[in-house]
Amino acid sequence: MSVDFVRPEVRAKQAAWKLVRDAVAGSEAVKGGDYIIPVNPHDESDENRLRNEQRVKRAYYFNATGRTLPTMVGIAFGKWPEVKLPGLDYLLRDADGSGVGLVNQAQAVVSDVLQTGRAGLLVDYPSGGRGLTVAQAEMAGFRPTVQLYPAEQIINWRSEKVGARNVLTLVVLREGYEDWGEFTLETRTQYRVLRLIRGRYVQQVYRENPTTGTWEPYQTFAPTDGRSQPFREIPFTFVGATNNDASPDQPPLYDLADLNIAHLRNSADHEESLFFAGQAQVWLTGEHINEEQIALMQKEGMYVGSRSIGIAPGGVTMLQAQPVSALSEEMKHKVELMAQLGARLIAPGQATRTATEAASDDKTSNSVLSIVCDNVSDAYRAALRWVAQFANAGGETDFTISTEFSGVQFDAQQMAQALAAVQSGKLPEADFWSYCRAIGLIAADKTDDEIRDELEAAGPTGPALDDVDEAA
Repeated sequence: MSVDFVRPEVRAKQAAWKLVRDAVAGSEAVKGGDYIIPVNPHDESDENRLRNEQRVKRAYYFNATGRTLPTMVGIAFGKWPEVKLPGLDYLLRDADGSGVGLVNQAQAVVSDVLQTGRAGLLVDYPSGGRGLTVAQAEMAGFRPTVQLYPAEQIINWRSEKVGARNVLTLVVLREGYEDWGEFTLETRTQYRVLRLIRGRYVQQVYRENPTTGTWEPYQTFAPTDGRSQPFREIPFTFVGATNNDASPDQPPLYDLADLNIAHLRNSADHEESLFFAGQAQVWLTGEHINEEQIALMQKEGMYVGSRSIGIAPGGVTMLQAQPVSALSEEMKHKVELMAQLGARLIAPGQATRTATEAASDDKTSNSVLSIVCDNVSDAYRAALRWVAQFANAGGETDFTISTEFSGVQFDAQQMAQALAAVQSGKLPEADFWSYCRAIGLIAADKTDDEIRDELEAAGPTGPALDDVDEAA
């Protein structure tokens, strides 16, 4: 088995992940895919090819998914997370070594999990910084980092039973690295392999041998903690939509994205119908119309409307098809359904509860968004514990995304209407944020600019490489 082996669970989810990613990315991504069903696919003529190209161009993509995602992230981070970083404050400014702060990275993790139901966090440390105190490492520029891996890059893993618990013994991550020529740049593929060998954590990097075409170890090292002791576990954690185990969860945004694509297909049919039947057709009748006059008009051409006046004996009739109402009504219905699906991400779940739980003020503790936030918080607590181990830092670390929004008494209908208005562009985001402040979803003292800056800094993330299938 080669290092580029992709587990069946990952293969099974790739189509769903791509659909949601494309739906979030917007019109260019969905129109560049194969989501719009062609007419007469068996007809390979230039005429039919041109017709299908025009269908794609005319179709309108109503990006409800792309508008819903940042709204969900904004609700999740309406209050600043509770963060404890004794001696590790630099993480707030730069968590991954590229300048992305810890909270902004957490926003990206929530975004990723909402899109794919999965992400991963790896805590890494430069080998030259082993055994240094926090102050010494800071002066030398050695810092543990927290790296985010989207679902598409986590291609393989293995767990083994050790005592009463399952222990992660293998993780394979697909990455890209830059290969520079004198003036040229090429992005190549490598695989980072995390192993637990005889109870000791070892990391390997595999790169392709250009001569043999096989994947071979390029680098091997055994990271140690801040006291130069070997790590006894792999400092990697999965993040899921349901829980943080290794199995990929169902993407929370999938149903919304799937419906969004169905709306796009309706739009393609609707726009083609309007183009084909919505334009007026001139029909000439009368006993004085003969073959000679018909031939003359076909040769010389006959214009309609302000371009020219066409004169012909007999009657002249203007035909025009009636509007296609069925498609239009179905598109409106799908917009309503999309708003409802978006609202359900933060609405109360329907799990059976005891009488005591039902009486609790926390009515939506099992909402999709609150579960995702709890899972992300748990993952960061584990990651920060490993960071402290690497850095030889003392004190208790913590990271908790507030889910107080789940204690709000939601009016599902109003929330659906508000989301629909934002998605359709009829309600400015600023007004929606004001509504969220009013019901406690966003901190009352947070300005629009602060919300906008946080959302833009997080942004929808995608895989660093989109050719996992090719590697498989």
